[in-house]
Amino acid sequence: MNRKELKNRGLEILKTHYWVIVLIMAFTSFIGVENASSFGSLKKALSKDVSINADGISNSVLDERFGGIADVFQYISNGFGADKVWDSATKLKENITESGDKIKDGLSIGLSEGKDSLIDGVIGIKDGLTEVKDSVSEVANSINGNTEPTYIGPVEVGKTQGVFASIANSLTSGKLFTKLFTGIASIVRSDNIASIIIIVLMMLMAIFIWYFVLSVFKVVSIRFVLESRTYETVPVRRVFFLIKSGRWFQSAWALFTTSVITALWALTLFGGFVKAYQYMLVPYILSENPSVTGKEARRLSTKMMDGHKWEAFKLSLSFIGWRILSLFTFGLLELFFVNAYEAAVFGEYYAQLRIDTKKKKKDIPEVELLNDRFLYVKADDEHIDEAYADIKQLAEEQLPVPQKMKGVSGFIARNFGVVLFANKEEKKLCEYEEHQLKVKTRQDVFDKKIYPFRLFPAYRKTFLHAMAPNIEYLHYVRRYSIWSIILMFFTYSFMGWLWEIALHLYEDGVFVNRGFLNGPYVPIYGAGSILILMLLNKFRSKPVLEFTSIIVLCGVMEYSTATILDFVYHAKWWDYSGYFLNIQGRICAEGLLIFGVFGSLVVYFLGPVFDNLFRRWRLRVVAPICIALLVIFMGDIIYSSANPNTGAGITEYPAQHPESVKE
Repeated sequence: MNRKELKNRGLEILKTHYWVIVLIMAFTSFIGVENASSFGSLKKALSKDVSINADGISNSVLDERFGGIADVFQYISNGFGADKVWDSATKLKENITESGDKIKDGLSIGLSEGKDSLIDGVIGIKDGLTEVKDSVSEVANSINGNTEPTYIGPVEVGKTQGVFASIANSLTSGKLFTKLFTGIASIVRSDNIASIIIIVLMMLMAIFIWYFVLSVFKVVSIRFVLESRTYETVPVRRVFFLIKSGRWFQSAWALFTTSVITALWALTLFGGFVKAYQYMLVPYILSENPSVTGKEARRLSTKMMDGHKWEAFKLSLSFIGWRILSLFTFGLLELFFVNAYEAAVFGEYYAQLRIDTKKKKKDIPEVELLNDRFLYVKADDEHIDEAYADIKQLAEEQLPVPQKMKGVSGFIARNFGVVLFANKEEKKLCEYEEHQLKVKTRQDVFDKKIYPFRLFPAYRKTFLHAMAPNIEYLHYVRRYSIWSIILMFFTYSFMGWLWEIALHLYEDGVFVNRGFLNGPYVPIYGAGSILILMLLNKFRSKPVLEFTSIIVLCGVMEYSTATILDFVYHAKWWDYSGYFLNIQGRICAEGLLIFGVFGSLVVYFLGPVFDNLFRRWRLRVVAPICIALLVIFMGDIIYSSANPNTGAGITEYPAQHPESVKE
């Protein structure tokens, strides 16, 4: 196989789809699936000293400027690879208590002496835990008393309030593992057994995250590269192709078993090296046909790589010059060129091996598993028309253009997406717009610019194939009747109320009727959702702009509401002080991000679903319900204006903890 020709073709693919391939490969590097050293080099370049001092706090430029986020970045960029699993579990266990140095010493000694001294390491753990039993109990008691434990981990993220900060601080400060240790020890009645259970749990968690969540993205990245060879565009939604085909777990299991077998062979002199190249094509095969089992993929990869292992090794070695050159750019050259370049070249290499294997069809029965022909050649009109018959039929239909509404009602309908009644004329206009949208969104398939996913072999074997005409489209560019608006206002207000009490229950362990009003609703959620549907009606066809606009709109609403309530009642119904990127405790980045996600969910999914449901109700049923809800709501507003819902957990908040405690 001509290596120079492969590289030239790889460069051509990279030129055409540069940003798509670079970004997907950068993501796999960031999570540690492939080329994790690229981000590692960048991380070291940004750190003046990556050593850990006696207190377990990293000395880096990012740590000093951004409250220790460099350590979080380090955890993520290291990934949970097979060579990191035990090490990650060890690091986590080191943070169980402030006196964890003895445990750490027991682990580090045992690990450094290799497999034969693992028993010594466990003994060291036992001795350490026996001596720090009183310290663990003291920390546990402080937690039960709602007192922040002493900083014992490598980093807290710079803030003490909020779900994100709470999770990050719990993971990195050791509080979570102290709670876990205390709970397990109280059950098994043994500190020694509890420590071993924690280590095993951490190892299992790391293995699960690595093999069943992160490592599968290698298959996803390969799919992007292979589609780039043939088609002009690879849509971002292709990230979910394994989920849509119902093969995520199956592919993860195939990769896991392959890694286990390779690791066992690594115990021999050269077995691991040989098996690594023998099974090199397993993720490529899964990206083409995720329906295959791990055993089938390994058998096929073995036969395809027969006589090509040394060739593949030399091809990998040919990038060593670029890797060395990248050292002088602190990994940036790898991130923005080398990783993507190598991925494109090996995509070409697999495609060429596939052609060679197809020629030996009689000798390799498993070659029938390589069945995604339209991944390598563009589908003909006949196949596309058959798979997308419903869309083709829509495109051929010449629906009469409905007459648009005029006057004030027409202005409101066009600009705010609201009508008084969902009558027959409105229904015709809605059907016409939905018809146009369906045809437009699949035009790239008929133009053969993107891969026709309905022709994906694994996809045709799932329920999505039969249900595609019904679930692929949900018409979100619509006008809502005033009755749907009212019902959705109360629906979202109630959902917001549930979210608020659940959040308070999670953080403080107490059920509290949240909100200014006394009823089971928080109107800011309902009002925000309705305003999103009305004021941002023009942006629905542009999801990125819609998401950004939702964040801005909700931020203005929440800040204004908080200011008014504070001015009128001199009280706070929410306080984001201590949250990451908050403004006077009235809004924060975390809350706005949640509003952005929920608002997008309202626009593109919940709104159309609820509207479809409410439109089925007869007017004589829906009108009395809406009127009754409005009467109750207005009565609550009048009552709560004089008797607002206040008290502990509603308008009274505990004093904020210091943002960071380091000893």
